[in-house]
Amino acid sequence: MIWIGRKKERDVLKLSKRHFDKIFELTKSFKEYVASYVNCKVDEASRLYEDSIFQLERQADDQKEKILLEVSKGPFHPIDREDVIRLVLTMDDIASNLKSAARKLLYTNPCEIPDDIRNDLLKLTDLSVEMVIKLGEALDALISGSKKVLKLADTVERKEEEIDEFRHDLIAKILSWGDSTKNFSNVIMLKEAIENIENASDKGEDVADLIRSIAITGSL
Repeated sequence: MIWIGRKKERDVLKLSKRHFDKIFELTKSFKEYVASYVNCKVDEASRLYEDSIFQLERQADDQKEKILLEVSKGPFHPIDREDVIRLVLTMDDIASNLKSAARKLLYTNPCEIPDDIRNDLLKLTDLSVEMVIKLGEALDALISGSKKVLKLADTVERKEEEIDEFRHDLIAKILSWGDSTKNFSNVIMLKEAIENIENASDKGEDVADLIRSIAITGSL
């Protein structure tokens, strides 16, 4: 029964990779979206939100529901079941935060935002994509049983710290711009969107912690 349970968990983790792949697609679409946004291509950004980001987040939700249903059926140890559920739900938070960031940016006028802030927003997005790529590598390593899993999880943590530092500097620029601009709604929504991007990276670090914990405890 223990062996059956372990095999079941590995199968579910393979399903979780499909879920992650949708999140990764969404992250890449978010980068395209931000590239359009910073170039003041508002209609293009809006189309990317509706046709790609929104749809991918829904598809990720569908994958999440399939995994949770699968977990509820099999012979899992309660602790192992909790690990898998937390892994899936935390990964899903990455997609939710990026979708929220994209939606909030639609309420702003990018052409009124200073060039340096727009360029930094794109750089922040690039860093987020880099983090999600490393997260996918860590998940692959966990599923395959690679000894690289801990090192890859540590890389995700370092990337999150880099994002956090960059975000602090960007927020300072936005607040300084806010002192001079008359359209303060742009400032508020832009700041909240950036906080969503930071929250997505925080969730990425949380996923890396879960991957590290599963690997160390040898629950699989």
